[in-house]
Amino acid sequence: MAAIAKKGRREEQGSRPPMTLTEAAALFKEGNDFIFTSHEAPDADGIGAEYALTVVLRAMGKKARAVNADKTPLKYRFIDEHQVLELLDASDLEEKDLSSSTIVLADTNDIQYTGAMADLALSRAGRILVFDHHEAKGVSKDESCSVSDASSTCEMAYYVIKELGQPITPDVASALFAGIVYDTGSFGYAKTGEATFEAALDLVRHGAVPALIHNKLYESSSTCVLRLRKAVLSTLELHERERVAMQIMSKDMLIESGASYEDAEDLINVPLQSKTVEVSVFFKSNSEGVLRCSLRSKGFVNVAQLAQSFGGGGHKTAAGFKCPYPLDTIRKKVLELIRPTLPD
Repeated sequence: MAAIAKKGRREEQGSRPPMTLTEAAALFKEGNDFIFTSHEAPDADGIGAEYALTVVLRAMGKKARAVNADKTPLKYRFIDEHQVLELLDASDLEEKDLSSSTIVLADTNDIQYTGAMADLALSRAGRILVFDHHEAKGVSKDESCSVSDASSTCEMAYYVIKELGQPITPDVASALFAGIVYDTGSFGYAKTGEATFEAALDLVRHGAVPALIHNKLYESSSTCVLRLRKAVLSTLELHERERVAMQIMSKDMLIESGASYEDAEDLINVPLQSKTVEVSVFFKSNSEGVLRCSLRSKGFVNVAQLAQSFGGGGHKTAAGFKCPYPLDTIRKKVLELIRPTLPD
């Protein structure tokens, strides 16, 4: 625990160097008013961290809320056991004086990824803390606790709660365990380390039930998801000697299948099951036709750098961006950038 608690400080970026988990815990201990938020289309890691830290800080007698611009996806609502997470209500936050509030960006390193929260609340906050396991962007206005070699934001949240000396209730344990399982690919991704397993073991001791959480995350989808999977897989293309896989989800596929946009997020991992595929590229439209690109890598290709070329971000093996060009154009540009980064 001591080792990971010291992580987070690196060379100075922008005007402030990232703080350690111990320093983040001190910030939570000293402050009294916190609002947590996560990226658009929040996932299990962001939701789990928001839920756990909000519940723990409330138990410490502090004001704490978790407010997101997007609804909690149906398949992740089990994480929010006591309905702690709120959907952004513009009138509520417009009327609130946020000058004494610390707004915490959980599982995202960029204000703009929080959707409507960025314009409405973050610009008026007294303090902003990036709490994330992606590379810190070093925006000068922000304070950052970024542990880029942590497996997940929930792993970071676990160690902060331990630093705070607070008890971990079964609901908090389950929320954190779900986020860790999700962001490690069931403990299979490269950043899964000793600290990850130590955290997971302790969370099980405090009430997390692995089989139940696995079932909720991976075995509770509707047949709509199967129809969507069939449609998306029919678009699969292989490039560069089968080292790059591309898939497309159109607006029509989404609507006709009856699935939700969030139901598609795991489909990007399917091509990586192939021995030859190094990078998986997934272009996906939501029901309004907004096109985004998700990127996954087995580790040789740094997809975060690729995403940054288009104004996005992430980490070395998982990243994404909102597409600034039409599909045909962006497909060519992405492939052109991937090509020179592939192994010989």
